[in-house]
Amino acid sequence: MAKPETSEISRPISHLKPPTEFDFDVSNVAHSWKRWREEVELYMELAMVGKKEETIVKLFLYIVGSQGREIYETLSFDQEPEKRSFKDIVEAFSNYCDPKKNETVERYKFFTRVQEAGETLDKFITDVKILAATCNFEQLKESLIRDRIICGMTDSKLRQDLLKIPELSLDKCIENCRAAELSKERSKEIEDNDRIYAFNAGQGGKQNRSRK
Repeated sequence: MAKPETSEISRPISHLKPPTEFDFDVSNVAHSWKRWREEVELYMELAMVGKKEETIVKLFLYIVGSQGREIYETLSFDQEPEKRSFKDIVEAFSNYCDPKKNETVERYKFFTRVQEAGETLDKFITDVKILAATCNFEQLKESLIRDRIICGMTDSKLRQDLLKIPELSLDKCIENCRAAELSKERSKEIEDNDRIYAFNAGQGGKQNRSRK
């Protein structure tokens, strides 16, 4: 009688490369931790099928890096060290990296965020999205991000153009912003090239006159 095949989900995928250790010194540690945690949890789910909890915990403490292990020693747990699960430890790190926010403060930072001098629209948009993530806007999240982008941008002409578009979605707003920024960059390149050409032409004319 043929032996039944083992399900792919029930076998660990041993050739997967583990995530790199987490950098606790990044500027937005809460946002970076969320992304890193998702990657680690997916890796554990695929590569550590059937492994003992103790082994999974040890692997996590190895992956999180030396700085993470130092932080681990300072974290508070309800469980004794030998009884801590992978989930318990990850949750403790999450509370460390992203402590409970003051919703009013987070929303204040969001609603007062404006594009800074010399800041690209793309960077401004990215930062507005990150700020919105901790504001508990729920169903209003996309529309408020759109409004903050429009209100906070420095380009008044682009703002007026966006305000004329009926039922403007966030995606369409961002698409228009990126198109406008790309157009500005190309125009600047053309102007810079024209100035260089004019300067070189002028220098060439001076040299020709000096030879006469």
